[in-house]
Amino acid sequence: MESFGTGVRKMKRLMGEYGLKEPEFSEKGNFFVVKFYGPGDKILDLVSDIPDDRKTDLKELGLNDRQVEALRMMVNEDKTFTNSLYQKTFSVSQKTPARDLKKLLTLNQISVYGKGRSTNYKAV
Repeated sequence: MESFGTGVRKMKRLMGEYGLKEPEFSEKGNFFVVKFYGPGDKILDLVSDIPDDRKTDLKELGLNDRQVEALRMMVNEDKTFTNSLYQKTFSVSQKTPARDLKKLLTLNQISVYGKGRSTNYKAV
């Protein structure tokens, strides 16, 4: 609090250094809103200190948005999927989870546990 207002200036400066658009500030009703913009597809450019063997560009693997979101949920939220939960989560037909999850298995992005209706898929 000693340097009132320096946090916003510092945030804008750092975001500019990383090539990110400045945040937008607005007021909506009784709320103060800050909108941040991320790097989008250029996110790997910002993590150059991670060794190449630990980086995986999911778009280069040919994953669709559903598969990317499922992986995000598995990694960030410790989510485990079954075929039926995948179907409900992404509002897809009965055959789509098998196809999507099989590709993730083939690419060694997830592991499978159980059999039949008790089959569960989890991030590696």
